[in-house]
Amino acid sequence: MPINSNVWSPLKIPLYRAMWIAITASNIGTWMNEVGATWMMASLAPSNVMIALIQTATTLPFLLLSYPAGAFADIFNRRKMLLGLHLWMLLSATVLTVLTYKNLTTEWWLLILTFALATGNAMMRPAFSACIPAFVPKNELHNAVTLNSLSTNASKAVGPAIGGLIIAFSGAYVVFAINAVSFVVITVILYIRFPKSIGVQSLLPPERFSKALKNGLTYTFHDPDLRVIMIRCIVFFIFASAFWSLMPALLIRDFNASAQTYGIFMALTGLGSVAGAMTMPRLYRRWSRNRLFTLTSALFGCGMLLLASATELWAVGVVALLLGFAWITSFSVLIVTCQLTVPDWVRARAMAILMLAYGISATPSSAMWGYLADQQGITSSLAIAGLGALVTILLGVLLPLSNQDRDHTLYEHEEPLPDHIRDPATVDPTDGPVTVIREYIIRQADKDYFLRLMNSVRSVRKRNGALSWRLNESPNEHFTETVVIESWLDYLRHRERMTVDDRRLEEQITLLNKGQKAPAINHTSPSTNTKK
Repeated sequence: MPINSNVWSPLKIPLYRAMWIAITASNIGTWMNEVGATWMMASLAPSNVMIALIQTATTLPFLLLSYPAGAFADIFNRRKMLLGLHLWMLLSATVLTVLTYKNLTTEWWLLILTFALATGNAMMRPAFSACIPAFVPKNELHNAVTLNSLSTNASKAVGPAIGGLIIAFSGAYVVFAINAVSFVVITVILYIRFPKSIGVQSLLPPERFSKALKNGLTYTFHDPDLRVIMIRCIVFFIFASAFWSLMPALLIRDFNASAQTYGIFMALTGLGSVAGAMTMPRLYRRWSRNRLFTLTSALFGCGMLLLASATELWAVGVVALLLGFAWITSFSVLIVTCQLTVPDWVRARAMAILMLAYGISATPSSAMWGYLADQQGITSSLAIAGLGALVTILLGVLLPLSNQDRDHTLYEHEEPLPDHIRDPATVDPTDGPVTVIREYIIRQADKDYFLRLMNSVRSVRKRNGALSWRLNESPNEHFTETVVIESWLDYLRHRERMTVDDRRLEEQITLLNKGQKAPAINHTSPSTNTKK
């Protein structure tokens, strides 16, 4: 199905349009709130440490809570989770507004409530991102993800500018109040328009939270395409983070820019993001996702080299436009590739791990670039980061992003269940481990191809929850595949997670099996021994 050439086309879909407007309003309110909190802390506390702690309170929840929140979103109702989190943020923003209006806000209350708001924001993001494929048809997903990224980047440019003006004329409490109103808007839209059925639909009881955490990491580790996405994300943003961490210092120290000028340049970055979003559909039609991410990595590297050599303020503005374009393009490619790589049962966890990968790379590396700038100078640090970003284009050959759109439609098994677990309600979750043995007879001429396919099967079994997997070869062209699963309940989950793509892989192997028949299967556990 071809990608729609109009990036704004998802907004024609009523559900997506409502969600996008709501999240954009919330994003603008969040960035306004951050400016208000930073300004207020500067007026309350003489210590620069307290001002810096506002940024810590804003970013720390993303590192600590985004992945656990992704696990919650995969095993519980996403609508209820999003409603609860937005009510939490509404309460936090309201308390901050009232305290500030009454002149009761102290440094520590400001930090606590900033952390509370950031906690809700960090836990909401994976659940909302995981829902996007349910809002739009598949051919609109690229544009929907791009618009979602545009909402974040454009609001980052618009929010601080609006917040600064409001603070100058009315005070910080008005900014906090507007942020609270934005949560009212999105909560109402979530309650009225958000489908109750979005999320994992299963007849089985939900996974334990600890197991959900483990299984999300297991899926990421054993899915080669997803591993590549995470590696490319971490490596790229180690260098790309230099732009955001050093741009303020470059403008203020090297060009003596005012706060208003800094705001204008951030707006130029946002304008570049808008331009990138509008060209994304054409770029997707012209290049593969791997080629596009590699080219934008090169563009980002060249942009930072130009930034390092710029001697005029107008040149910095042109580069800011260019880097805004490259930023949204690279981010969009990673998110789209991740969305199309994983099935719904693990999607929120995968998106959370992608956010975590970004945080793990960008947070410490931003501090590293700041330290390097103190030691070697701002322009030298930007040049080093630009060269590093250019080196990452080699990964386009060594670790290419997949351009395959997987079919994650769940497959209805033809293989019957053992008699004693046909009713999931009667399954003892502690009964196990379960050993599943499949026997194949493969001609010598097909052996190499069979082994390549079975290596892919190993990834499927492990990422879907198998504890162990092995393939043994016996005389007379016999092969035995042994899969160990923790319990009968996990075996049912393992079957439930089988997709059409996974089934196609098994069908290829069946065609290699002598007689082109499904392999003989034996299920065993300590309490039972069933054969088929």
